[in-house]
Amino acid sequence: MSYLVEWILGPVVLGALVLLLIGPVALVAVMVLALVALAALVALAGAVLASPYLLVRFLGRRLAERSPLRGATAQAETATQQPGIAVLAIEGGS
Repeated sequence: MSYLVEWILGPVVLGALVLLLIGPVALVAVMVLALVALAALVALAGAVLASPYLLVRFLGRRLAERSPLRGATAQAETATQQPGIAVLAIEGGS
C-alpha cells in the first residue's frame, strides 16, 4: 500500500467529523448570539426609560445650585431651627 492511500484516510475522516459537528456548533452559536441581542435590547430599553428621569434630576440639582435664593433660604432655615433639647421639650409637651 502506498503512502498516498494511507494519508488520504486522515483528511477524509477529519472532514467527515467536521461536517458532522458543524450543525450543533452553529446552533449553539446562533443561540448565544440571540441571547446577546436580547440582552442588548433590554439594556437599550432600560436606558431609554431611565434617561428622562436622570436628565430631570440632574437639571433640578443644577438649577438649585445656581439659584440666587439658595443662600438666603439656607440662612433662613438655620435661623429658625431650634437646638436639639428645645425640640425635645416642645415635642414632649404636646
